[in-house]
Amino acid sequence: MSVEPSAGRLPSLTSLRFLLSIPVIWYHMSYVSGIFDGSLHKALGIVAPFGAGAVSGFFVLSGFVLTWAHRPGDRPGGFWRRRWWKIFPNHLLAWTMTLVLFAVAASEIPIPAPPGDGTGAAVASLFLVQDWIPDIDVYSGFNTPAWSISCEVFFYALFPALIVVAHRIPVRRLRSVWTALAVLIVVMPLVSAAIPGPKLYDWLPINERSLWFIYVFPPVRLLEFLLGIATARLIQTGTWPHVRRRYLAVSVFVFFTVLPSLPPQYAMGSAMAPAFAVIIARLALADLQGRSRRLLRPALITLGDSSFALYLTHFPLMMAVVYAIGPDPDLAPWVGFAIVLGLIAVALALSVVIYRYFELPLMRRWSGGRQTLAPPQPAPAPTRASST
Repeated sequence: MSVEPSAGRLPSLTSLRFLLSIPVIWYHMSYVSGIFDGSLHKALGIVAPFGAGAVSGFFVLSGFVLTWAHRPGDRPGGFWRRRWWKIFPNHLLAWTMTLVLFAVAASEIPIPAPPGDGTGAAVASLFLVQDWIPDIDVYSGFNTPAWSISCEVFFYALFPALIVVAHRIPVRRLRSVWTALAVLIVVMPLVSAAIPGPKLYDWLPINERSLWFIYVFPPVRLLEFLLGIATARLIQTGTWPHVRRRYLAVSVFVFFTVLPSLPPQYAMGSAMAPAFAVIIARLALADLQGRSRRLLRPALITLGDSSFALYLTHFPLMMAVVYAIGPDPDLAPWVGFAIVLGLIAVALALSVVIYRYFELPLMRRWSGGRQTLAPPQPAPAPTRASST
């Protein structure tokens, strides 16, 4: 059984949110957790570029979905209220889970690169300003995945102005804007490579300032959000070009083939944004044209709806289990994989519970926003744009 898309709804993109979360969750659970050691642990680190790339996909998707859902007359205050009730209750829940864990564990959590647990990191994380501080103990501190929410808060603050600008761009220039954004995104890792800074870890060939700039600094990551906005506008105006699937597959294959020869900053995922924009556009068009099937299954859509709760709460859950296991557990590989898979199953179940009985009720009660709680009204059908 599958969910049929209605006009204006893009359910495949909801499912995509869950699919994007998979490499992130797997990377944290299998590699960052430190459950494995030796050569197996090193081999599992190969997932890192895919996890980083998935975050880029989230940023592009965020710009696309907000642009798609935007309607004339939507006031900034209403938009910000809906975003607040979407993100902050879950963030506060995950932050509190982390606080309790650190209080119990006294920061003795045996993972290879434990997040900062100091008061400064906790306060910066609570108010989602950690990304503006170029100190890894702060921007990666406390509940580590919350760094991307810090970026999103910056995007949301600007969105009411950005959407006005986006609608004022002449239709004939939208493709040029999209291309310029894609080029800037691909060039930014080279800029980052030129930034000096203190060394972080022996296993990470990127210094602290360079990592902060390319992976965390909100104005740099804003480019991916803007690419999502431009992609949505191209589809809304009927000017999105036809991109054959094989060209996209070849581009992704070439990128990962040449990745080892590129500066390591390219492994941080942002350069994958143009490919994700194409994927998102293809899925959106498939929904609009009634061609979607595989991503319309109710289970996938439910997991997609729950993906925000999953993203924020899986890390404190993981740290709690790792603390319970203790340092140097010397587990057999099959036991380690059983723990990881069990952790993922519990994290998924917990996220669905949080979404249905915590996140959704709060949004219904307090957000006052039709866009958060109900499908958006049908968007204008894509038509061939004029040259004006």
